[in-house]
Amino acid sequence: MIFFQILIFIVSIIFLALSISGYGRLANLNIKKNFFLDIFLGLVFISLIITIIHFFFRINVLISVLIFSLGILFFFYKKRISTLKFFRGESINYLLIILLLIPIFLSQKYHEDFGYYHLPYAIGFIEEKIIFGFANIDKSYVYNSIWLNLYSIFFLNDKNFNFLTLPSFLLFLSFILFSVYQLITKNEKTISDYFLLIALFYFILKFTRISEFGVDLPAAIFSILTIYYFLKFSETDLIDEQKEYFFLTLIFSIFSILIKLSSIPVILLPIFLYFKYFENLKLDPFKFKFLFIYVLVTSFLIQQFIYTGCLFFPSNFTCLSVSWFSEESIALSKELELINKSYFSGANYTLSPDEYLTNFNWLSYWVKRNFVEISEHFLTMFLPVLLFLFFQKKKIDKGFFFNDKIGLYLFLILGLLFWLNFSPVYRFAINLFLTLTFFLLAGNLVSRIFSKKIFLIFIMTFIFFSFSKNIIRLTKVENIFLGVSKIDNKYIVNNKNTNQLIKIYQPDIQNNSTNGWQGRLCWNIPFICSYNKLDIRKKNGYFIINKLINQ
Repeated sequence: MIFFQILIFIVSIIFLALSISGYGRLANLNIKKNFFLDIFLGLVFISLIITIIHFFFRINVLISVLIFSLGILFFFYKKRISTLKFFRGESINYLLIILLLIPIFLSQKYHEDFGYYHLPYAIGFIEEKIIFGFANIDKSYVYNSIWLNLYSIFFLNDKNFNFLTLPSFLLFLSFILFSVYQLITKNEKTISDYFLLIALFYFILKFTRISEFGVDLPAAIFSILTIYYFLKFSETDLIDEQKEYFFLTLIFSIFSILIKLSSIPVILLPIFLYFKYFENLKLDPFKFKFLFIYVLVTSFLIQQFIYTGCLFFPSNFTCLSVSWFSEESIALSKELELINKSYFSGANYTLSPDEYLTNFNWLSYWVKRNFVEISEHFLTMFLPVLLFLFFQKKKIDKGFFFNDKIGLYLFLILGLLFWLNFSPVYRFAINLFLTLTFFLLAGNLVSRIFSKKIFLIFIMTFIFFSFSKNIIRLTKVENIFLGVSKIDNKYIVNNKNTNQLIKIYQPDIQNNSTNGWQGRLCWNIPFICSYNKLDIRKKNGYFIINKLINQ
């Protein structure tokens, strides 16, 4: 039975990949595109479509089917179906990679935020159109991720959420295949290829479980694509190509920020390119295709304002005095800073929050809490590449030239300072540590003759490592299935709320005690699930939620 389900799953992946790439094909770029780049662009397009639709309608199965069907039509609309050329010759490598990575999706162990706000957020999309004051339901919704908007179109009937993590898995799979494709189809390797090599090795070795696929992973991948196309920009002297790479650098950097605010330093890369090459790029932001980027940002800011009363979190300057605005939303930024700087790992017993954040008192606690984790990740980036270098022959010509090195240095230095100051959690800085590793190893990589045979041996070895970890995990699972392991939390009516417009529920903690701390989370409890005391009104067909404090 499970083998038949896997077969259906593979067919579904192909269908969805074609559909998503169909939207990506709508972006006419004067460079050589491939199937995977179309998928990356398609995910951006679909995220915008879902965001706009949700302003007016709840997301149902009909809308999902319509979106994916249109994507298929877009894919086959153009006469040249050249994006399938990568299946020729090297098809066995791609097919084998896909098959060996599928166990990641089987009997998934949920990540810690899945039942907390990822799933409840998506349920809000399918049960109601956009709600004013959505952030008042729970503090986790104060700064929303545009990636979570995508989740709503991956529900099956009866709110079956087995495929809710599929967009992250598809992105991960596409990035792996994109990187392999770029590295084995080009005879001459450039610095951008070597950056991709470092990222590829790291992602295969480190992200072996779906429980590691939160919104941090998509943000990291789109940040890495930003850096990659920044490097591609620097490798060409053709102005037309530079213009297209600038567009890709800008759109992927902005999308990564909309997924995760901690990615904000990556915007420095397109800004650097624009001002350094101003004479060539000065009119580009006024071209029609850039309109899509402006609509994307505008729609996200409107959604953020509808959720919180603020255009941009956590800036009080952008907040308006609307009824659903809550001062607690702004105060949340300090709470997040304390969490990210490891305040609750022991310092909370001896220092007040203000004392902890003053004069770098937090630094020693933070180092103690994070040193081992950061070291493990950094070594996972560094050591596999060193081992790969050991098997490569030296070049006679060791030339290494990079036009825009200063831009990448600025990004790395300012990015690390931003990270340390606001959100020093390792997973928020994957792109920065990969860039640092790239600077340390790029000269050695360029001085070696790239062996396609050795590269494939390394890749397949790492893929088998990921495969074996998941097979071992699955041998300990009673029921193997496609999807996410579920928590069945019972729920009760939240008696703090007397509003008659809609019932508000909360987890029944007493009866959920067997589920541990997960028993306190909403999971798939009917919408609205909240512990807060809320005042709910309805105006012109839209719910407006105000948070009642100390009443």
